[in-house]
Amino acid sequence: MRLTRFRGTAAIGVLALTLLTACGGSSTTASQGSKGTKLVIAETVPPQTFDPIQSSQIATMYAWQLVYNGLVKVDGEGKVQPEIATGWTLSDDRMTYDFTIRSGAKFSDGTPLTADDVEFSFQRLLTEGLPYAKARFASLASVTKVDETHVRFQLKTADAGFLLNLGSPFLIGSGIVSKAWAASHDLKTQVLGAGPFQVVSYAPNSQLVLKRNENYWDANAAPKYTDLQVKYMPDQAAQVAAVQSGQVDLIFPSAENALQLKNNRTVQISSVPGTNTVRLNINSGRAPFDNPDVRAAISLALDRDAIVKGAFLDQAVPSSQLPAPTPWDLPLGQLANQTRDVNKAKQLLAAAGHPDGIDITLTHLAGYGTYLDRFADLVKTQLAEAGINVTIQAEQNPVWLDHQNNANYDILDNVYAFTGDPMSLLSPRPGRQGPTPPEVTALMAKAAQGDPAEYGANLQALMQLEDKLVFPDIAVAAPNAMIAYGPNVTSATPDPTLARQFLTDVAVK
Repeated sequence: MRLTRFRGTAAIGVLALTLLTACGGSSTTASQGSKGTKLVIAETVPPQTFDPIQSSQIATMYAWQLVYNGLVKVDGEGKVQPEIATGWTLSDDRMTYDFTIRSGAKFSDGTPLTADDVEFSFQRLLTEGLPYAKARFASLASVTKVDETHVRFQLKTADAGFLLNLGSPFLIGSGIVSKAWAASHDLKTQVLGAGPFQVVSYAPNSQLVLKRNENYWDANAAPKYTDLQVKYMPDQAAQVAAVQSGQVDLIFPSAENALQLKNNRTVQISSVPGTNTVRLNINSGRAPFDNPDVRAAISLALDRDAIVKGAFLDQAVPSSQLPAPTPWDLPLGQLANQTRDVNKAKQLLAAAGHPDGIDITLTHLAGYGTYLDRFADLVKTQLAEAGINVTIQAEQNPVWLDHQNNANYDILDNVYAFTGDPMSLLSPRPGRQGPTPPEVTALMAKAAQGDPAEYGANLQALMQLEDKLVFPDIAVAAPNAMIAYGPNVTSATPDPTLARQFLTDVAVK
């Protein structure tokens, strides 16, 4: 078997238990010497779990990103960069990847990260992972240790986006865990990773305390400070007050919070175009949403420009499933059902047998963000103009997740994160809606199994088909990525993907 070689350079629910530290040490603080520096940030939603194969929630992944590493990572330009893997080979049939494991990589307790840990982490994903996590690696058949420094990934079918998916900064299913540690610890509540930080303690719904991992393999990317404290504050007004008073150094503000802070002399705002998308999931397994005309009517009834102004206060842009900062996005004008046309929406409803309109329920994720609350209200108002009468059913996160994961909804508001491989933003979620149309399945297979050089064009064709069918969801807007920080921070720039790894680059006094 001839190999093509690639080489890189180093570059809930409520958690019921207090999280145990991986090293048994206590947090270093600024008072312990001139080298001790601390960053305090606020997050809105606490993590459901610390097990990187057991959640599909973006907010939970924010905690994973700080303590775990993957084999590779996709950078902002869509290029695959080495992390725990320093190089890899790909067979001619594109079915077999062999990864070389970085020499000297360690977990935060100082134990070596080995080929055994990589094999264990991915075999565990394949056998125990949440369906969402498994679906992210649907092409993966097995992972086998070749020797002490090499691991082989065998695919079921060729997958042009496999490395991109493996390099997702959100680490769903791809975070490397310790085989020895997992044998005697509960990964839902206890953490040992090889990432830039290590966990000191976690008080459920209150705070996560971390410190710099002094055993981190990449000295150039190690945090510039010693301690990180994450406060979970569901009230964003309280976050604004906290950053103004100096109790918190950095927050992720809503659009209205950013406006509040705009003229504050002690707080800086940094904003970049974002890659997350706010969407409406449609349960195509339930009538009348099994009819593409009904789904198209919902999409055509939406005024995306008005939603950007009203829900996001102009801190967003209208978006299709692939937001503009990601590779291979298409202008909305090239898609059939992305521009508002209320009359056409009414005609489609009538043709589908609903001349007097329909009554539907929007399952809304309450407490996630004020912009999402405004989004739900605007969706209700706009759909009513087309004869689609919406009842908003607001649910807290655990109940909302249950509705989503069991396809127990009509329509449901959601936020999709950047994932390395754009295919994941176009992929149906197994069990969350009705069956995938065969033409979508065929085009997905063509993109995945085709020439990698044609991957982008195939994804664009898939996006056009899914727009025509309005399946599996409706993307509406891509919010800007924003941070606000106080005087203890000397420089910080948010990641367009909203991933939290950028926190290692924050400079503090």
